[in-house]
Amino acid sequence: MAKEVTSIYQSIVEEMTEGVVFLDADDVICICNPAAERIRRVKAERIIGRSIYSLHPGRMHDRIRQLIESLKSGRISSGSRIIHAQKRFFSNSYTAIKAPDGTYLGTLLISRDVTEEKRLREENESLRSRQSDEKMKCLVVHSDAALRVMDMAVSLGQIDSTVLVTGENGTGKECVVELLHQNSPRRNGPLVKVNCAALPDNLIESELFGFVKGAFTGATENRKGKFELANGGTLFLDEVGDLPLASQAKLLRVLQERKVQPLGGKSEVLIDVRIVAATNHILSDDVAGGKFREDLFYRLNVIHIDVPPLRERREDIEPLAEMFLDKFSTQMNKPVRHLSTEALNILLHHHFPGNIRQLEHAMERAVALSSGELILPDDLPQDLLSASVVTTAQHTIQGGLALKEAVDFFERDYIAAALKQCDYKKSKTAEHLGISRKSLWEKIQRYNLTDASVT
Repeated sequence: MAKEVTSIYQSIVEEMTEGVVFLDADDVICICNPAAERIRRVKAERIIGRSIYSLHPGRMHDRIRQLIESLKSGRISSGSRIIHAQKRFFSNSYTAIKAPDGTYLGTLLISRDVTEEKRLREENESLRSRQSDEKMKCLVVHSDAALRVMDMAVSLGQIDSTVLVTGENGTGKECVVELLHQNSPRRNGPLVKVNCAALPDNLIESELFGFVKGAFTGATENRKGKFELANGGTLFLDEVGDLPLASQAKLLRVLQERKVQPLGGKSEVLIDVRIVAATNHILSDDVAGGKFREDLFYRLNVIHIDVPPLRERREDIEPLAEMFLDKFSTQMNKPVRHLSTEALNILLHHHFPGNIRQLEHAMERAVALSSGELILPDDLPQDLLSASVVTTAQHTIQGGLALKEAVDFFERDYIAAALKQCDYKKSKTAEHLGISRKSLWEKIQRYNLTDASVT
């Protein structure tokens, strides 16, 4: 019977997925199971019979000795530490093993490879940091259009339905996803992002579904995919419209069956995730053009949230700009910058094809280049200044100016922009405008555009 029990114990140790190493009372290694060989990347026959200290030189040697001596003395019954070796991270726990009479029999060392967990945690922290900024952007809204989107995201967080978030690049789709997750029962679970547009075709399946050791060249260990890593939380499929058709079919199967099969694996793994997808594509057009599967579209488009572009929510431009000015002034250790009336007018009439992201970058540049506490038109990017001339005519019509006043208003701004573009060189500016140098000079005087730099 004793032999049978011993055999059972041996089988348990050999089949454990955690690495098991046992040191005798003299700190000599006498057991090293297959999982420990794999995790530590060492053959058992090379370390069995050797002192644990011979494997760990320098400061690590001293720390391990101090820990084991504390176990032997009874000051502690167990201890744990994270070590970094061979470009991987391991969680090692040390437990004192004693006989019923208190005799110290040895030290049980259990190892777990936590590299993937650490990578996911860092990825989550990075994503949450970015999403924290996105959330702040989303909260700084005055427009009815943006408030409706926010309210919808908060209320939909309470249900587990799949949500498709659409909108142009830079509108804040990630902010909506963060609100959905943070207001859901899954808020304490992970929020895992997959940028479908950034994944090479040959890596999409391994990233989404994981793989087992030996599944392909370079697969030296088992690795969980994003679906498994998001278990109990939310999986964010960003830029889902960029998935190739072959991968769309496999994604559809997972969404239908709620199971994934790692590459090279023989068994399937049940998953419990909420799916939120986002895209800047008009997926119905992609379906019509044969670029996106119709059945996957309907599977993803259970609930649809469309995030409006910044040009359709102009009430948000000023508060967003001021928020970004405050943020970058702090980051650059400068007094807080504020928009001049002229700079604000340019922003309010810009089309913003890059949406909130473009506004953010413009404010970062303005803070970096400004010399005073007011942001002036010259501090703004050239693309905003060029576009402002085009929109001036629309602004004057809305302002109710008489035709002559409107023409003067437009001509003044147009000449000012031309002067700036031509580095305030009168000859070059006159040629650019198709008028004589004398006519340009007269208009400069008339509109009080004299500048010390005009030559």
